[in-house]
Amino acid sequence: MSANSHETNVRCSSEAAKTFVDWYYRAINEGKPVAPGYVNGHAAYDRAGHPPADICINGLVVATPEEFDKLLEKQRQAPKQPDPNKKRVRYEVEAYDVHVINADYRFGAPQKMLDLHSPTDGMRMMMALSVMGTVYFGTGRNKDDDYWEKQSFHDRFILVPNWDSLERPAARGGRRYLVVSHNYRAN
Repeated sequence: MSANSHETNVRCSSEAAKTFVDWYYRAINEGKPVAPGYVNGHAAYDRAGHPPADICINGLVVATPEEFDKLLEKQRQAPKQPDPNKKRVRYEVEAYDVHVINADYRFGAPQKMLDLHSPTDGMRMMMALSVMGTVYFGTGRNKDDDYWEKQSFHDRFILVPNWDSLERPAARGGRRYLVVSHNYRAN
């Protein structure tokens, strides 16, 4: 790999990680579903026979991203909430790190994508993303008010290109990368 393609991969993976982290944790904090960010149900991967995303939450295997969304909803409905209109759970990202695993990821890629994008343009990357932060439980507006518990969390994701989104770049709200593996731990 040339120095130029290495720099491109570093730049593109950093930008992709920031975009993904911003979307993912904003969606969780706002009570929106994160299931569309997983490989399940995306046409290019379904056609290629890709297995469903591998999701493990605190050692519990979760069958589908929709099931994970249900777990997040239960978390938001935690007991001890005096005001149901206030936020109950808030994830605050403190750091993240990304590494390219494969700069020439091809699984499920339509031939058109392979023709349009080379391994050196940063569009066909498989990446490992680690995210660290704190999850706050309670109704306070800041870290010190009305929180009865806080925990450190560590998310690990494997991300792959969203071929459906890349084929239709004008599609609004399309994730450029999808989760194929997710491991979450809180303590």
